[in-house]
Amino acid sequence: MNIKSKFWITLDGEKVFGKGPCTLLKMVEKLGSLNKAAKELNMSYSKAWGIINRAERLLGYSLLETKTGGTGGGGSYLTDKAKILIKDYDLFSNEARISLEGIFKKYFKGL
Repeated sequence: MNIKSKFWITLDGEKVFGKGPCTLLKMVEKLGSLNKAAKELNMSYSKAWGIINRAERLLGYSLLETKTGGTGGGGSYLTDKAKILIKDYDLFSNEARISLEGIFKKYFKGL
């Protein structure tokens, strides 16, 4: 038996950032486009934009930089703060998961 957990950052009771937005941002970084990332994750562009926009509003800083059209086409790129947020969220989540597994085993080793 194991324990499962999810972690998200909140502000005044509102979800700010968690696994979903983190996955979306990673996909934007991989594909260079919020639209392509949304399609890859089977969500509408408007939903993806809403997730990013809400997180940016609550965090108080931009997560994406956008480049409009032109000969090379447009795209979306992660800000430096977004890259740090993703890295820190992943490190925290991994460490917390490991800690919780240890605590779970301590109390439920007989299961």
